[in-house]
Amino acid sequence: MKAKIIAVANHKGGVGKTASVASIGAILASRGKKVLLVDLDTQANLTRHFMENIPPRIIYHAIREQSNLPIYPIRTNLDIVPSGLDMAGIDLELQMMFNRERVLKVLLDPYNSIYDYIILDCPPALGLVTINALTAATHLIVPMKADLMSNYGLSMMDQFCVKMQVLNPGIHIDYIFFNIYEKGQTITDAIEADVREKYGDRVLSTVVRKNNDVSKAAFDFTDIVSFNPDANGAKDFQSLVTELESKIQLKHYIFI
Repeated sequence: MKAKIIAVANHKGGVGKTASVASIGAILASRGKKVLLVDLDTQANLTRHFMENIPPRIIYHAIREQSNLPIYPIRTNLDIVPSGLDMAGIDLELQMMFNRERVLKVLLDPYNSIYDYIILDCPPALGLVTINALTAATHLIVPMKADLMSNYGLSMMDQFCVKMQVLNPGIHIDYIFFNIYEKGQTITDAIEADVREKYGDRVLSTVVRKNNDVSKAAFDFTDIVSFNPDANGAKDFQSLVTELESKIQLKHYIFI
């Protein structure tokens, strides 16, 4: 069975995207799934979640040389392709490459039968790196805060997917979830209601509450579940992954 390639993206930064990728990947691995995390962001925050130092070979080198991915083990069932500052100029280099929108897809193809999940941490921009991610992806997840700017970012992702159809027919926002969530604020409740009405069951019922331990975990080079399994954030991500797995499996069986 081929890996489920999940792009996690939002045009709006600051929505907890990277911490979500780290948490979701770690939980899936702890449940016996073979998981590869791919850091596509110049900031390398996902890499720093698990590695104290940026290694000499990162995703940049694989893209530039169109060579094997530099894969580093994190723990049982969990591997990572790291990123770093060199990725800052990769969009310019991609522009000069043949079949530039499909470079990442070609790089991932040899690993399709090795992993159950390949999770792509996309940069908060709709450039060639994100285009490559959405061309390769089988699923798209958009984390968001229940605020106005995140809502705009969600709408932009929706519009971007329409333009992506020529490269990956059928790509669309599969799942949305509310992150860094604070219920009870007027604007929060209004935006949540609006998004749930517009996107229906694509919006996960699980929300991830605001929790400082999610940020603290990165300082220990780990994920929230490993850092403090009793924290609200850890419990919420466990529930989120359970719901996510259920929906992905259901979608798989529907389309078999």
